[in-house]
Amino acid sequence: MENTREVLRIVAVGHVDHGKSTVIGRLLYDTKSLPEGAIDKVKRIAKETGKPFEYAYLLDAFE
Repeated sequence: MENTREVLRIVAVGHVDHGKSTVIGRLLYDTKSLPEGAIDKVKRIAKETGKPFEYAYLLDAFE
């Protein structure tokens, strides 16, 4: 039996600052789709810069 994976494509559309990146970051976190250590890296950077952690920052880590 062939090992295949179904692909789900999602488009997030909305106005500026309406939570698109936050929702996508949270989905990545909840589905365990982040590279190992990504969440710790983003939390460390947020702490070092004096900002609160936000799931939206996870997307910036991939740029």
